[in-house]
Amino acid sequence: MNIDLTINEGEVISVYGPASIEVISGEILIAGASFTADSRLVISKYRGYDIKALKRSVLKVTLGSDGLLEEVRSGEVINSWLNTCDDILKHRGKVRVILLGPPESGKTSLTTFIANRLISEGREVYVVDADIGQADIATPCAIGVAKPKEKFLWLRELQPTVLKYVGCNSPQFCPNKFIAAFHEVIYELTCFEADLIVNTDGWVLGRNALELKELMIKALRPTHIVVLDEELYTYFKNALKCGNAKVLMAPRPKFIRERDKEDRRYLRHHSYMKFFNNSRRVKLSVDNTTLIGFYVLNGKPLNVDGLSIYIENYEALRKGVIYCSLLHNTLNIVFKKGFIVDPSQIICSNKDLNLNIVNEGDESGLLVGILNSNLRDVSVGIIDKIDYVDRSIYVITPWKDVIGGLVLGKIKLNERFEEIGKVVRCIV
Repeated sequence: MNIDLTINEGEVISVYGPASIEVISGEILIAGASFTADSRLVISKYRGYDIKALKRSVLKVTLGSDGLLEEVRSGEVINSWLNTCDDILKHRGKVRVILLGPPESGKTSLTTFIANRLISEGREVYVVDADIGQADIATPCAIGVAKPKEKFLWLRELQPTVLKYVGCNSPQFCPNKFIAAFHEVIYELTCFEADLIVNTDGWVLGRNALELKELMIKALRPTHIVVLDEELYTYFKNALKCGNAKVLMAPRPKFIRERDKEDRRYLRHHSYMKFFNNSRRVKLSVDNTTLIGFYVLNGKPLNVDGLSIYIENYEALRKGVIYCSLLHNTLNIVFKKGFIVDPSQIICSNKDLNLNIVNEGDESGLLVGILNSNLRDVSVGIIDKIDYVDRSIYVITPWKDVIGGLVLGKIKLNERFEEIGKVVRCIV
């Protein structure tokens, strides 16, 4: 559907994608950035924006399937966001802004809005995407950092300059790893004299969620905390009674196209596909690669025949065993692909010994962090195969330089880069 639209100065409309907008004349403000005549904008089906006319403007709007155009009687949200940006810009020196709010409250939109306002003032800006579930800048399961040089509409348009692998798609599943990665990101960025804007995930309910956000604030030492929820605003206003952080309340967008689980799953799938485009398959030596979290491979290797010390019915199993190791009181046994074994029928000589049964090929699809020779996070990869006899690991990754190590995560992907579950036991 094509719509020719005239907006008077100060008026606000809302457009929900899929849609495209051509500015015929005038000047509009969208996502905190201004666009003048001959500008062409594309809005994804998963995004919606308030558009304010800075001057009387003529637009040509093309709506795709499910696209929507709504007139907004009041521009209170976009005007309030502009006031928030003005408040941030009043700060002398570099700013550090963190955005907090529940799911679908407008955090990503306001992050973009603030970044564009700072960029329009000629400031250097780093955007930290700490929403590891949606992960617009990097791949899911990783904190991504980008340094936009020009205005943009969505964080997904940005390319990561820094990446820290966490290993799960929500901090509630790995809070310690998440906060450690966040600390590393902030520590690295303090070397640059630039503004920082941190977008966070929507996990805010409960003591554990609030504690994690408080730890993020403590690590960042922000100049401004922007909250898109009244109850959360009250909490952080009461909690932070000293220091230089200014707690600001920002309204949510009036109209939000909420994403369901299928939408979120698709967006993660799309992020993986984008990230692993132009990847390569790399062969790594188990003996010459740092392996973090690989408890089967890092345990004490056992000679296959040595299993007889630990397994009473070893002879019935020995033809199927290709690798075994011992870690504390856990015996790890890897069986050949296709070898059928019932773990309940394996008889241990020591009743205190725990058995961890792994089948060859279980490792395929595991998401891993890629480290360079200095053990610094540089990328993400997918385990394709482990050759236990050759002691080699085959990894798919877009990283083109030397790989010094791998960090095991909890997420597994299929061949189409779709998440197929969380790993809850040691399989490598």
